[in-house]
Amino acid sequence: MVEGQENLTWERWIHILHTAERLGFPSVFRSDHYVIGEYKSSLDLFLSFMIAARETENIRFGSLVSPMTFRSPVDVGRMSAQINQLSNGRLILGVGVGWHKPEHDAYGIPFYSERVRAERLEEAINVIKTLWGPGPASFEGTHFSVKDVD
Repeated sequence: MVEGQENLTWERWIHILHTAERLGFPSVFRSDHYVIGEYKSSLDLFLSFMIAARETENIRFGSLVSPMTFRSPVDVGRMSAQINQLSNGRLILGVGVGWHKPEHDAYGIPFYSERVRAERLEEAINVIKTLWGPGPASFEGTHFSVKDVD
């Protein structure tokens, strides 16, 4: 598991991927944080997965876990489906409610109550699953909705 917000650079990420593949690791996972504590270099989770899809052939890779507070479930669903195609089915998507309030505050991301974050997570999972299913996709929830998306 690699902490993406701990001075991870493209060169280091590619080195980790190549090393993991060469050593026969079955998978590599990434955290999805912008900052924890002191600000350091960080890489976007989904952009780093694009690199993993192109730089490796065998290892599976994924998020441990991506808070559904950072991105819309439509974006997560579309990006993850396309990365999964690019990698021939090697992406593992882990999602969660989000927990680090200072990170949310620093980036102006709303940090809802635990109950609301749990509700949003449940709906987000339903949106993603709907988008991954046969189209056109429609979902109507309290927090998220999609209508006739192909």
